[in-house]
Amino acid sequence: MNLVILLDGNQRSSLAVVRSLGKKGIPVCVGEETLPSLAAKSRYCTATFSYPSAAYDPNAFLTRIEQVARDNPGALLLPMTDVTMGEILSHADRFSGHVGIPFDGYDQYSALSDKERLFRQALALEIAVPATVFSTDLDRKVARQGGDVLSGRGLSYPVVVKPAASRIRTDRGWTATSVSYALRPKQLQAILSDSSESRPRFLIQEKIQGPGIGIFLLLSRGKVLARFAHQRVREKPPSGGVSVVCRSIEPPADAMRAAEALLGLSGWSGVAMVEFKRDRRDGRCKLMEVNARFWGSLQLAISAGVDFPYLLYRAATGNQPENSTTYRKGLFSRWELGDLDHLLIRLKGSRAGLNLPVGAPSKFQTLARFSLDFIRPEIRSEVLRFDDPRPFFFEIDRYVKDILRRN
Repeated sequence: MNLVILLDGNQRSSLAVVRSLGKKGIPVCVGEETLPSLAAKSRYCTATFSYPSAAYDPNAFLTRIEQVARDNPGALLLPMTDVTMGEILSHADRFSGHVGIPFDGYDQYSALSDKERLFRQALALEIAVPATVFSTDLDRKVARQGGDVLSGRGLSYPVVVKPAASRIRTDRGWTATSVSYALRPKQLQAILSDSSESRPRFLIQEKIQGPGIGIFLLLSRGKVLARFAHQRVREKPPSGGVSVVCRSIEPPADAMRAAEALLGLSGWSGVAMVEFKRDRRDGRCKLMEVNARFWGSLQLAISAGVDFPYLLYRAATGNQPENSTTYRKGLFSRWELGDLDHLLIRLKGSRAGLNLPVGAPSKFQTLARFSLDFIRPEIRSEVLRFDDPRPFFFEIDRYVKDILRRN
């Protein structure tokens, strides 16, 4: 069995990988900036190590990971976040000959992660997307002079201002970007005017109302080896963000075709999540983004019968995995502490302040659903497992300490 060197041990997806591979006897060494970490608390973790921050000290991070790679020749190196994935893939030559990286090169990864490049490609393929205006097509002088940059461009308010990249590499490391909302022209003008000409590229898109749909794939040079789909039930923040409750579904045909077309054209090898929203106006799935890495709700796919970590491991070690397309539909996965945050945000905030869509449940309905989900038989806990309980107690301890620290 090849050792797997797993980075980003505090990610829930990392915990899912450790449990998946560890149950099959595959040794997993978990790394994180600080120890212990969520995944390292699992009974299936065989070793741990720490490393400098990839976001704030990428050069020291790469040096440390290269040392670990040299000490474990023949291992598989598995980064789990945008930052570590970007650093590892863009410096893959430092690891060649020591460890394997079960993903394609940086150019393919960057093309899928860059939202402007992605949406221009989607438009060329006639894939359904929200009505979009690219910042590179705008004259920002219009905004500074008080004009509406969307005039005559076919977009109606509210709109979403979305950076082309979720994370940006600078000379000082990686910087996170954020999404903004504009309900009227003056708000959009303020967002655009509150930036210099050097502001990173962004997209202005109509806000799509409807449930989030995720298409998850494992590919080898663009050929699909495994498929899975889920629908988001609750998110943090409630207007759209990290999935805290989701359920497995039959893949919508239009979303699956679009995902396979985008990833097939790029010739991507590895796992990827393609995110859509099903537009309530016409029922079509509109493309939101692509994450060419493991995703937060990975445990749901594993529980439903598509074991992506093991399938990726087999593909990376020269054992062609069987094509996996069947799985249990209607199974729910719940991240309890994330769902608690969702509940608290809903109870404290107003519909307008939280940018909630039309038809969102009331505060009472949200509380009732949160409570009833503890006894619904089709719900599976994402973190709490009775055969591996320590990660759950570690997460609770960290959650409580964070609350005390903030207060």
